[in-house]
Amino acid sequence: MTLSIPRARRRERAICEYFHMWVTRDFDRLDGIFAPDSVYEEWNGHIYENRNQIHLWIDDTLEHRVVLNWTAAGFTHARGREGQPSITVFWTLNSRDEKEGKGCIDGVSVFEFNRQNKIQRVREFKAEHRRDYPYRNQ
Repeated sequence: MTLSIPRARRRERAICEYFHMWVTRDFDRLDGIFAPDSVYEEWNGHIYENRNQIHLWIDDTLEHRVVLNWTAAGFTHARGREGQPSITVFWTLNSRDEKEGKGCIDGVSVFEFNRQNKIQRVREFKAEHRRDYPYRNQ
């Protein structure tokens, strides 16, 4: 697999820009980085089947959640199901929710891009940020 470094960096910047949109609560550029028929699979099992549904989900979420920061910790580049570019990103998200209060989670998302270099699909996975070592002293 050959990897164009400039294109790979542009895809990484698109992911970071998306994360930053949640912090600034400004999604004006979302249509510029997500394909119209993009699919977003949240860690909780919710699936949004196109960009319009993604906008609806964002609008609903903004009513009760504030993202304080969302940082990417590393990118792994590969090819997706149809040979298109795919990036796996490790991240940490800090937020405040009306119901859940303040929280921090770690996660992994797989971003697949289409031929136009737009985000085509996102699959998100969550882990608890707090770590526990139950057998450390064994």
